[in-house]
Amino acid sequence: MKRKIYDSLLAWKADSDRKPLILEGARQVGKTYILMEFGKCEYDNLIYINCQNNSFMQNLFTMDFDMERILRDISAYAGQGIVPGKTLIFFDEAQDAPRCVEALKYFCEDAREQHVVVAGSLLGLLTHQNVSYPVGKVNTLQLYPMSFEEFLWAGGYDDAFIDDMLTHMRTLTPFNELEMSVCGDLFLNYCILGGMPAVVREFIEKGTFEGSLETQRQLIADYKEDIRKYADGMDQTRILNVFQHIPVQLAKDNKKFQISKVASGARFRDYRGCIEWLNDAGMVNIC
Repeated sequence: MKRKIYDSLLAWKADSDRKPLILEGARQVGKTYILMEFGKCEYDNLIYINCQNNSFMQNLFTMDFDMERILRDISAYAGQGIVPGKTLIFFDEAQDAPRCVEALKYFCEDAREQHVVVAGSLLGLLTHQNVSYPVGKVNTLQLYPMSFEEFLWAGGYDDAFIDDMLTHMRTLTPFNELEMSVCGDLFLNYCILGGMPAVVREFIEKGTFEGSLETQRQLIADYKEDIRKYADGMDQTRILNVFQHIPVQLAKDNKKFQISKVASGARFRDYRGCIEWLNDAGMVNIC
């Protein structure tokens, strides 16, 4: 599915001052998909390494950050050579190999000619784990769920249709009855589905909402499991309480989130850091 961020990836590749790229974003917003497409379409070779439960990745950066050795080991692991500018090295699920993120500093300093991208759904939490984040040594992009425009692209609507819809809204020109019916239904579908690619793909393939709710519920279950897995040293129950109360409270007329409503007798000092943790994990946006 077409994503707007692809143009930013092309600009990164063409930049002569390019640094290793970190693609951040919440779970299941499409990070792996878009980087795999980018690697296959824009490079001669793609080396994909999933850091999750990968013994090779657990050992790759433990000895030192010698780039010659690291690149040699990566080449042997992938079974192919690494050609600067023609090979894309893609480390996925990097939150499970924090040393990989630290190594980006040395890719920048000692192997700048290599094209390296990193993705992970919880990279914002690495600072909670005392990981040395390579500030100033990386380029960063943020991927969000699909916008309404991307949703329309996925449904086969072309730019002319989208531009016409946007012109009506910008100029406050009323839609005719047919246009209002079509565009209104499309926007309502988007509001119901949300922008998570797995949900949108299922809807596009089936043409119905069948299975959409189950997929949405599974995504929410995955987020809760991430809280249980990665909220080390913090009160996981309190973070879960906050997470589960956000839609409940924002559904009310005043659209305001209050810690005191999370649990009986809840006080801000008891829940200090919970919202910030969810924000760093990419699960919420603080307004």
